Amino acid sequence: MTITLPILFNNRHILPSGRLPLRVVPGEQLNTVKYAMQHGLDIGVCMDETSPIGAGIGTRVTVEDFNTSGEDGVLTITVCGHESFVIDSIKENEEGVVVAVCQTLPTWPEREVSNDAAPLAERLQIMFDRYPELSSLHKRPHFESLTWLCQRWLELLPIPASEKQVLMAANSCSDTCEYLLSLMKDPH
Repeated sequence: MTITLPILFNNRHILPSGRLPLRVVPGEQLNTVKYAMQHGLDIGVCMDETSPIGAGIGTRVTVEDFNTSGEDGVLTITVCGHESFVIDSIKENEEGVVVAVCQTLPTWPEREVSNDAAPLAERLQIMFDRYPELSSLHKRPHFESLTWLCQRWLELLPIPASEKQVLMAANSCSDTCEYLLSLMKDPH
């Protein structure tokens, strides 16, 4: 399906079913959020490392909440990820906002966690226990879903954007699962 979205370049990836707080700095990022809110639009979030020209991959998000930091006055929005997309074309509109025409990517089919993939669930549960702010983003975690686990790990791990994008473009979570398990077995 073709969708047109204002694009917010950020240093973090969000994937379908994810929830993530994003700091919105004044300037281009704030203008993009304002434009989307004024026009009732969702936002496409892409990583900064993604070239805005070509096959950048991002995720359509809705803004669920927002607040302003008391310390520096920077806006933080909490977004919820829907479907991922690949950018077909991109331009700056008359209001100075980057807007892209995108093709949605197929949703990864749901898969249950096998015994081999159980470490993904166990270690993410440890992360949720250790970092309550992470746990609070996901009121109903799906530790039984391999798809959900792989998406959350891709959001959390400091993997280069180019590698994340290859994994996000796959038709299922299988490659991501293998990649994540190899990282856990052979830490770099």
